[in-house]
Amino acid sequence: MLPEHTTTLTKNEFRTFLIRLGKIFSNISILGLVLCLSGALSFLSLIFTFLIGAIVIVSTLGLIFLIAPGFMSVLGSIIEVSAQLSGFFLENFKIFASITIIGSVLALALLLTDKRTKHTGRIVLAVLVIAAVILLIIAVAAEAIK
Repeated sequence: MLPEHTTTLTKNEFRTFLIRLGKIFSNISILGLVLCLSGALSFLSLIFTFLIGAIVIVSTLGLIFLIAPGFMSVLGSIIEVSAQLSGFFLENFKIFASITIIGSVLALALLLTDKRTKHTGRIVLAVLVIAAVILLIIAVAAEAIK
């Protein structure tokens, strides 16, 4: 009778391992979504940086050039770094999107198989992540985010 109990214990441990793996894939999909959004959001930060620079120039009536003589070069270098960063995220968008979708689908599959606990929050989150990445793929394919 002891080997039968060991088999059941092993089966329960394997199920627990699969649930843990589903949660890990859920976290990976969230990280992937953040990386996918970073390409679009870095362009917004580029625009925001440019607007802050323009506001500083206008609000100080140009006196910022006397206070900080290299203001335009600093502003230009910040904008250049932001543009390179957003370029990196958009170049690797396909990789980030595929990791996100694969992680989310695996999380969804593993968490739906759990009969002991309902993982409603993570399941809904996985579906929302898939929907968000599909919308981002359509936006990038339509070159709305470039």
